[in-house]
Amino acid sequence: MTDKRKLPEPLYEDFLKDTHIGVPEISDRDMVCAVLPDLDYEAQLVAIWEMLRQHNESDKRTTDEIKKVEEFARKSTGLRNERAVDEWVDLLHGSTYQDAAHSMAALGMVAPLIESLFYQAFQGIRTTYYGIDVIPPGHARSGMAKADHFWDCHLLYNGKTKNRHQKELVPGILELAEAIALTPYLPGDLLSILKALFRYRNKMFHFGFEWPAKECENFAKNIADEGWELWFASATLDGVPFIFYMTDRLIDRSLGLVSELLEGFNAYCRAKMASSMNSSQHKDSPRR
Repeated sequence: MTDKRKLPEPLYEDFLKDTHIGVPEISDRDMVCAVLPDLDYEAQLVAIWEMLRQHNESDKRTTDEIKKVEEFARKSTGLRNERAVDEWVDLLHGSTYQDAAHSMAALGMVAPLIESLFYQAFQGIRTTYYGIDVIPPGHARSGMAKADHFWDCHLLYNGKTKNRHQKELVPGILELAEAIALTPYLPGDLLSILKALFRYRNKMFHFGFEWPAKECENFAKNIADEGWELWFASATLDGVPFIFYMTDRLIDRSLGLVSELLEGFNAYCRAKMASSMNSSQHKDSPRR
């Protein structure tokens, strides 16, 4: 964990804009409100960063205590040394699980926020720009039986099933984004981040801190195959991982993703608004 966390600069700048008094203007975040009217994402981000800061301070205190006991053990002898070594081992052991708890806490805050952002944004886009009962044509996903299924990012189109869908969150998000032409407005590394985040979420929320050996082996292979070495760390026993952690890099990238998604939704809304205005002007123009 890093020594100190602070509010990201883009989010801080948005707060400053929101507090301006004077001539009102439509900010980027105001546009997003058109499709996310019921989600106070800024308050959620502030709460998440504050909790991460507190966890970071706790990690630092633990690290300092471990160093202090280790230093005492080096300088002591006899019974005092034995007690100091025992305490040092206990602290190290405890810190392994404290890090796992903090990793799960970060995951439990970030993953649902991103999932909710997508789900609610898709529903807002549905209501605002298409219509509640409309299934946009021109994509394989358009073959879904019901509009509710088409607009649910938890579902992926599968023409071989009775209901013509299956539950698959990450590919469902990407498929629905493609079907409504949202993809160009989303970050290029979106798939990699979502796969890492939600695959880790599924493991942690089903198995807790310590997973079955086969699950650990599979996830270690995932990390190597996907190139996630900078996004995950692990505690090992005899060289074999038995606990996995999100690194600060993945946590920070995931929170950065939230801001990028909001900007992408904003750009999409602006494009839709511009398209609607152009269409309206074309209809109103006199014919010769």
